[in-house]
Amino acid sequence: MGGQRPKAFLPLGGIPILARTLKKFEACPLVDEIVALVPGGEVALCAREIVQPFGLKKVSRIIVGGPERQDTVYYGLKAVEGKADFVIIHDGARPFVSPELIGRAISQTLLWKAVIAAIPAGDTIKEVSEEKEVQRTLDRSHLWIIQTPQSFEYGLIAKAQEKAREEGFGGTDEASLVERMGIPVKVIEGSRFNLKITTPEDLVLGEALLRHLGEI
Repeated sequence: MGGQRPKAFLPLGGIPILARTLKKFEACPLVDEIVALVPGGEVALCAREIVQPFGLKKVSRIIVGGPERQDTVYYGLKAVEGKADFVIIHDGARPFVSPELIGRAISQTLLWKAVIAAIPAGDTIKEVSEEKEVQRTLDRSHLWIIQTPQSFEYGLIAKAQEKAREEGFGGTDEASLVERMGIPVKVIEGSRFNLKITTPEDLVLGEALLRHLGEI
């Protein structure tokens, strides 16, 4: 975003993005507890501007994340060690996730142990070199765009995280840590509305989506 504040704290339709995201998890009956992970120095701000004003009673802790996504998730897992049989991990900047999708991911985890939300790739995908030359066109019938939430049996994702840390492996999502252990990961269909707010243009799209969904 290039702004002064973490993007999840930016307003979307007058409400902080992170507050909108956490409210979806608050509304899901299968979610018992929420741990919010935020950048250093933002814990008090999160409590004051997001958790307290919006009555997020399931948020039990607000803790500081790490330098990379994988570190942040690791700290979150440690925070619930011994307390959770299953964990569901989500990007704070995906405020359009639905409580229904959250519940569906958790329910499927009881069967599969590792479940991720995704949507089929709708565009042509090409592999491109560092020199920006097309190397090949991929068969999009087998390609899915991965989203969050990603839901796991606690012991499985904790083991995958520890193994990755020991071996110095960095994944772009939690499922990749499980995949490298040879454990099957189940894909459930997410939503094209489950937008991740990453750029200023996404804020414009997000405002339009709020109006479409009647959330503004």
